[in-house]
Amino acid sequence: MQAGEPAKRSPWAMRLAIAGATMVVIGIVLVSSQSSNISEAMDPRENYHQTYVGPGSEVAGQLDDTCYRFYQLSDDPEMSVELFRVEGSSISGEAIAEASCKLDFQPMTQEGNVLVERASWKLNESGEYAVTITCANSCESAQGWFSSIDAFQNKLFESTTLLFGATICCFGIFTTPVALIIYFASKPSKTPRVMMVGEDGRLIPITDLNPDNPVLFDQPQEQGRPEQGPTVAPPFADTAEQNQPDEFVDGLPDVAAGNLLTTEQVYALMKGDVEAAQEHARSGRYQGATAEDAIEEAANMAAIASWDEGVTLAKQENETTPNQRPAPKPVKTTSTTLSDQSWKEWEEL
Repeated sequence: MQAGEPAKRSPWAMRLAIAGATMVVIGIVLVSSQSSNISEAMDPRENYHQTYVGPGSEVAGQLDDTCYRFYQLSDDPEMSVELFRVEGSSISGEAIAEASCKLDFQPMTQEGNVLVERASWKLNESGEYAVTITCANSCESAQGWFSSIDAFQNKLFESTTLLFGATICCFGIFTTPVALIIYFASKPSKTPRVMMVGEDGRLIPITDLNPDNPVLFDQPQEQGRPEQGPTVAPPFADTAEQNQPDEFVDGLPDVAAGNLLTTEQVYALMKGDVEAAQEHARSGRYQGATAEDAIEEAANMAAIASWDEGVTLAKQENETTPNQRPAPKPVKTTSTTLSDQSWKEWEEL
């Protein structure tokens, strides 16, 4: 029997790791190739609704989106911005309260400039609005951009290549933990899977099926089965029925050599009949047919054949016919004189 191959980890862990790394590389290459589109979509200086310079109040026009923000460069003087609703040709009502919205979309610039959010609004209704800017310090040269975050989102999702690159990169990142889980889950166990039962009933691990392994091949040779003791308690233990072997063992050579006696010979010797024991030794089961047996068998066959043909064979002088019954022997009568005398003596006492 040849030794089995050693246990190995599942190959799917390495396959998934390679596939995940490949997808991450491809995704990074595709996303990097769309850097210009990302800058156009996420830079408020390129994707804006309206730009403002210095303090003042100016109509922003029709606003149909829901999320708007006002950005400035971090180095410019700070501007205070308010948003009002316009009815007709004049500003009406109070300033719209600021509210945060779509925080997942933050401005990005290709040059790495830092943009600061000055105000944010969440509009529930579309219409015309006006932006009013005031400054605590001189800000005539300061510039700000009023941008729609919904426009950021729509511009970003218009690029099919960018979406495909980002998706495949995410799949590659998610595949890496799965590969690690499969790698550690398929760790081969150090415990041997094949066990051997020793002569004392203990389980012996088989780590390597080769002649150099002392655990397997240095075990003592298998010996014959030990004789099972009787299952019946004494004094009837010797009367318990023992399991006989299925294979028939012929004792003819031992009988012929005089080392074994048959059952008939044992019975004959128990009775003291030595001649009968010797006669049983020539039985048909243990001895071959003799010349006398062959002659007697041939005579019997001839007698049977003559009966079938109706021929009467010569009878021996001392042979009796079946119809003739032997004369009954006279029955001896015993005298009762002794018994009568005994009764008389008993009565006289």
